[in-house]
Amino acid sequence: MTRTKTFIIVAILLAFVSVFGAWTGSNNAETRYADSQLYSTYANETVSYTKKVTTAQNFTDGNCPFYYGTPDITNACGAVAGSEIVAFYDKYYPNMIPNWTSYYTASGKYRIQDSVYVPALTRELYTLMRTNVDDVGVSRTDFLNGLTSYINGKGYQVNYQSVKSGKTIDFAQCRNAIDNNKVIALFALPTTVYQMSEEGNRDIYVGININSAHIMVVFGYVQYQYYNSSGLFRTDTYLYAAIGKTGTQFGLYKIDSADTEAAYIVNIQ
Repeated sequence: MTRTKTFIIVAILLAFVSVFGAWTGSNNAETRYADSQLYSTYANETVSYTKKVTTAQNFTDGNCPFYYGTPDITNACGAVAGSEIVAFYDKYYPNMIPNWTSYYTASGKYRIQDSVYVPALTRELYTLMRTNVDDVGVSRTDFLNGLTSYINGKGYQVNYQSVKSGKTIDFAQCRNAIDNNKVIALFALPTTVYQMSEEGNRDIYVGININSAHIMVVFGYVQYQYYNSSGLFRTDTYLYAAIGKTGTQFGLYKIDSADTEAAYIVNIQ
């Protein structure tokens, strides 16, 4: 009798898994990217030096669009990131956003988020990415499929080139892409980004915690080489990422962060 009961219980469990899929901890379950909270002071670090050499690209205001969600949609980090990608390429591929240009034609600088066209774009991507359909937020697959559908609908083709190398990101590939006016979709697990301020011969870093899996857009890079009387003692390399939140537009994301789940160059033709 005991063996019979055990057999029945096992059979029921197997049937449950067959019908409903594996539980959340299954290796087959995709990460969901949803609303994140930012904790603005993680820990301060001060780097003192006698000389600093900076190598940067797209690291000034206006060189990339910074957008954010609207109150009527939730868990929209995927749609916001998609909107920033579309707006960036609107400069190079006309009519990516119907009836509106994301940049000023005279200067080439990107416009700030408006109250009509960017929110409409974000809502359209929100739907195409099936946000909150299967679960809260969006999966990586649905993000990429939704963005592809939108870009294809505007008459262009798109492909995604992974720049993740092992557990970190390949800086050479990122740098080459950014130098050639391409952006990178960054899929991060709960992580920390940084903001840096300069005070004389000191750089002060403040960490900002992002408390859930989050999609950001990489528009640039910056590398700091620090020297003292003994020579080069430290090299810090970061990606310049739009966070998609009001109040904190961007963060410096460590190139060797172990929190990267995936990162793709977005190639449009």
